[in-house]
Amino acid sequence: MDLRHLKRSPALLCTLAAPLLYAGVTLIALQLAAQTGLNSWHEPWNDLLPSRLDNEIAWARKVTLGITLILAVEAAVLAALGGWLNRRSTVSGLVLCTAASMVYLFTLALAVLGTYAIVLYPSGDVDLGLLFPDWYFPALIVIAVVTLTALTVWLSAAVKEASASQ
Repeated sequence: MDLRHLKRSPALLCTLAAPLLYAGVTLIALQLAAQTGLNSWHEPWNDLLPSRLDNEIAWARKVTLGITLILAVEAAVLAALGGWLNRRSTVSGLVLCTAASMVYLFTLALAVLGTYAIVLYPSGDVDLGLLFPDWYFPALIVIAVVTLTALTVWLSAAVKEASASQ
C-alpha cells in the first residue's frame, strides 16, 4: 500500500490518528482510575480487594484495545480509499470514500458511547466511572469532533479536486 498521499493530506492523516488518540486517552484514564481506586477510601472500592479492581481495569483495557483494533482496520481501509481517490478522482470514488467515512465516523461515535456505557457504566457493585478523571469523556468528544472536521475537510478537498479535473 502506497501511503505517500497522506503527506499531501493532513486532514486524512488527522483522521487516521483517531484510533491512536482514542486508545491513548482511554488507557491513560484507565491507569489514573487504577491508581485512584487503589488509593481510594470511598465507596464502593474500600471493601473490594485490589485484585477485583485489577480485573475490572484489565477487562476495560481489553475492550479498549478491541475497539481500537476495529477503528484501526477502518482507518486503514479509509487510507487505501484515499490513495485510490488520489489516482482516480471520480464521482463513484467520492461516493465510496464518503460512505467509508460515514462508517468510520459511526464506529467512532459508537466507540465513544460504547466506552462510556460498557466500561464506565455501573455493572453490579462495580462503577469504574467514579474513578475516571473528569476530563476523560470530554476528551473523547473532542477526538470525535476533530475527526469529523478532518474528514469533512478531506472530502471537500477531494470534491474540489474532482470538479477541477473534469
